[in-house]
Amino acid sequence: MGSRPAILHGRPLREGKTWPAWPQHDEVERRLVGEVLASGRWASTAGDFANRWASRFASFQGARHGLAATNGTHTLEAALAACEVGEGDEVIVPALTFVATATAALAVNATPVLVDVDPDSLCIDPAAAEAAINERTRAIVAVHLAGAACDLDRLTALCERHELNLIEDCAHAHGTRWRDRGVGTFGSFGSFSFQANKLMTAGEGGALITDDGKLRGRAWSYLNCGRIGEHWYHHASYGSNMRMTEWQGAVLQAQLERYPEQQRTRLARASLLDAEFADVAGLRPQASDPRGAERAYYAYVLHHDPSEFAGLSAAGMEAALASEGIPLCGKYKSLNDFKLFAERNFGPRLRAGTPSIDYGAQRFPNAERAAERTIWLDHRILLAPEEDVRDVVDAIERIKASARAVSLRTVKPLMFGSRALKAARRRLSNSK
Repeated sequence: MGSRPAILHGRPLREGKTWPAWPQHDEVERRLVGEVLASGRWASTAGDFANRWASRFASFQGARHGLAATNGTHTLEAALAACEVGEGDEVIVPALTFVATATAALAVNATPVLVDVDPDSLCIDPAAAEAAINERTRAIVAVHLAGAACDLDRLTALCERHELNLIEDCAHAHGTRWRDRGVGTFGSFGSFSFQANKLMTAGEGGALITDDGKLRGRAWSYLNCGRIGEHWYHHASYGSNMRMTEWQGAVLQAQLERYPEQQRTRLARASLLDAEFADVAGLRPQASDPRGAERAYYAYVLHHDPSEFAGLSAAGMEAALASEGIPLCGKYKSLNDFKLFAERNFGPRLRAGTPSIDYGAQRFPNAERAAERTIWLDHRILLAPEEDVRDVVDAIERIKASARAVSLRTVKPLMFGSRALKAARRRLSNSK
């Protein structure tokens, strides 16, 4: 096929080949959705698919209680509300995460406080979190980024010492385990997302898990318009309609049944890539703590050193990989770089009490470096046969051999979402 990279007009390494489709489904989803259709009970208030699935998912992670919800954004909000976090309170969140981790605090009129991440795992730095604690701090939201577990030993001890709520944002971490327990079971709540790109998906959807029956009751009320007790129109406190539909519950039941086998395949392929990248100077996988007995892979994340690639940036490498037919997924900017925070555009929340924090002036070196110097490979790669997975390494070696020429061609930054990468992603999507 030749050694010239596709971005330099060579033939794409993956030309004529496809990757596993996502999402995956079969007759099980079709049958279960058909049962919902035939039942006429399409709302979770009338049927039992969503609620039964939530209980099964909680058991899968090792928790006593599970609640189904509209999405992972709402579950974070409901978790904070159930922990009675509100006006005047502060919530510590990592600077490197999806924006909803922080805006959940705004949704309950609390102030998000950004802290840096560990440079290797990219998860919240416990020392940075501890340094940010003051008399207004009520909670820490720990994100298991790309499926890698946070240091839950240090975080749980920290929250116990300061009497804080630990909320685990497990949107990327379905099935991730810390020591002998599933993540999401160490804090007050574990929050999960089932959006289209997640490792289990119904297009949208969310779940909260907890071992605390009292917190479960508060979260249920918040997700159900503030209802409490038996009477449907008894609204005891503020809440909203954040309920999952029976359609989603049916799909997720099938997704959960399929997940253990997918997880085994992803772990095996990730181990293969770990071994291969051990010999590639300038690329190292995101660190996984050995106390994390098992991890999910929302993405396979690589730290990139441009000096080993003739100055080729991570953005340039992404463009070159996309041209070869290697699927990528979006990576996060540091939250302080968003106008939302830099300009404190928090309306309609916190109108009367806009935080005095100058987010735009804050610097988070590890989060900012990760935004600039990591490459996120789509988890579909990890469901492919071994010979296809090896194409990722072959593509990188091909690009590295011509790195100077590729760097000159991609000197204009091509961040994820650029026209070039969008076009490459469309080609990949059309080739499924």
